[in-house]
Amino acid sequence: MKRFLSLLFIAVFAFCGISCFVQKSHAETQLRNYKAIKLAKGSFLKAISQRDISTSTAKVGDVQYFTNPEDVFVGESKIIPKNSVYLGEVEQIIEAVEGINASMKIKIYKVITPDRKEYAIDANVYKNGSTMIGGELTEVAYYTRIPHYAGTWKKGVLQFVPTSIRAMGRPTVIRAGDEVTFIINSDMGLYNPQK
Repeated sequence: MKRFLSLLFIAVFAFCGISCFVQKSHAETQLRNYKAIKLAKGSFLKAISQRDISTSTAKVGDVQYFTNPEDVFVGESKIIPKNSVYLGEVEQIIEAVEGINASMKIKIYKVITPDRKEYAIDANVYKNGSTMIGGELTEVAYYTRIPHYAGTWKKGVLQFVPTSIRAMGRPTVIRAGDEVTFIINSDMGLYNPQK
């Protein structure tokens, strides 16, 4: 009986070893048919917001969804197909104050393709030269009248001059259906089948 169990143990151990070797060689063979593609740091991607994102209702950590409106190519290789979904989260919110509109920062961390493949991505929503959306100065709330003497005029003209008092800031909103731009923060590696 001991002899039978010993032979059975050796047979099972040998079978597991051969199985692991075959799986590894099969995986290596499959990867030979794929080529590495890199989406470089600093690249821009377009997306469509799937819902309203407002600084007055969103909270830090809220998940946001964006859709890829068209195929993204690097050279001749399609790396992100049309209708892929980008997942992001609100990373920072700064409330509106007197003179400055509210602002927010949204980080994109994942892309899911229509065939359910998931890739990690490191990007931020980018607008007006910054990853901070909003934060613009508000309009001047009050003007004062100051006399202005042009040339040799003896009588001055009253001009309205803006004061340093500005209107209260407003919430910043990305509307559902708005096109937004992402900027890639670090190289993104993908594997695509060779043609």
